[in-house]
Amino acid sequence: TYLQQNGIPFDGLQAQFQTRRIFSQIKIESERASRALAEVYGEPLWCRGTGYRNTHLRAVAPTVSNSKLAGNVSPGIEPWAANVFTEQSAKGTFIRKNKELEKVLRKAGINTKETWDKIIKSPTSYPWWLVMFGNASVTAGVALMFTTSWRVILTTFCIGLLVDRLLALLIKRAIPAFFRQIAAATVITITAAVISLLGREGVDFFVGMNPTLIVVGGIIMLVAGLTIVSAIQDAIDEYYLTAVARLLKVAMLTVGIVIGILIGLYTSRKLGFGIAVSPDPLVGGTLQMQLIGAGITAAAYALFTQSHVRAIIWAGIIAAGGLAIAFNVRELEVSSIPASGVAAIFVGLVASLLSRWWRTPSAGMIAAGIIPLVPGLALYNGLMQLINYPPGDPLFYRGLGTLFSALAIALAIAAGASFGSMIGQPLHRKLAVRRNAVPFLVFWKRTHKHHTAQQIGSLAVTSNNPTEDRQ
Repeated sequence: TYLQQNGIPFDGLQAQFQTRRIFSQIKIESERASRALAEVYGEPLWCRGTGYRNTHLRAVAPTVSNSKLAGNVSPGIEPWAANVFTEQSAKGTFIRKNKELEKVLRKAGINTKETWDKIIKSPTSYPWWLVMFGNASVTAGVALMFTTSWRVILTTFCIGLLVDRLLALLIKRAIPAFFRQIAAATVITITAAVISLLGREGVDFFVGMNPTLIVVGGIIMLVAGLTIVSAIQDAIDEYYLTAVARLLKVAMLTVGIVIGILIGLYTSRKLGFGIAVSPDPLVGGTLQMQLIGAGITAAAYALFTQSHVRAIIWAGIIAAGGLAIAFNVRELEVSSIPASGVAAIFVGLVASLLSRWWRTPSAGMIAAGIIPLVPGLALYNGLMQLINYPPGDPLFYRGLGTLFSALAIALAIAAGASFGSMIGQPLHRKLAVRRNAVPFLVFWKRTHKHHTAQQIGSLAVTSNNPTEDRQ
């Protein structure tokens, strides 16, 4: 809000200078206050020899309540998610508008209902049909990892379009995410059963089509974007409350998918066209086609989340690279669990480095890059074995083992991506310092022409000095 109030572009030199100035002052004053407290009350055991009273001084968190009391300003260091949005609270539902944009529109004489309606209808970077195409392409990319049949790929893509529109309708009706997952998984499973029936009845287009591919593609489409990596990262960083909340959300949405699959399988079986269960595992395609499919899947998800074009391209490259690493690790006779973890480390590391280089959030690239590693097939196979075989049958216990393996792979992926991101942070900071120092010096040269180059350089150095105590 401060930048918008002063007409400063977010990515301009002046914005970077103001950010450095404000946070340098916060840093200096918080350290001065901690030293003053240490002089009065002494240094605690865990701060002995530091001169400080506190181990943690700065934590910039979004405070929505305070932002409203301050005049409905942005709640943190990030801008509003949208210039106009619907806010649901205990006191009711309200339409919130960006007040700074409202001032600009009023000054231009276009602060009308028609203008705001246009903003509401076009809140995204890409048109709705392109976003829908990206979401549906996730299922097609997954199918490409297992088959080159254009009929299967086209069918999974069309089902992806259907599910995307279903989810959009449910969101518009304010249906909770848990029930949306159930509805989508049910539709995917019943559609796969119908296709299997048509194939058995001799319909040429669907003859020989494996319904497992359809369900697995849909599962990965629904699983994509779950915040399990962020939850594991919070747990590692000891933010346990946030980690538990995120893990609970992931668990509930995953349970919704499982329930939807179970409902679809049960319904189709009762109607007489259940999915035939094959004891043979689904075999992937050639390595080259798997890498292409992984790249398409990740890039499609990045498009669906309306990422920048550079992020879309790099998400596909990272995903293909991660899958190639997982394949090579498995060639060393290592199980899928550690192989997926190693691949996820690569994804997290590369995404962390590229995020600074290309100024693109790493979380989005990580979320897209790990999608081809998601154990959607293992989850489906485990459920099918549990449903079709009674307790006591060896295949029933095999299904339990498959589900536990899927869970272990998911945790390995999340932990690996978090660890890779942590490894990349030191290099990330070095790139940040080097990149931020250049616009800082350029800005000072423009605004302080009377200073010498040596004086300007000393200003940049002192601004990065953590112990500098300015008056």
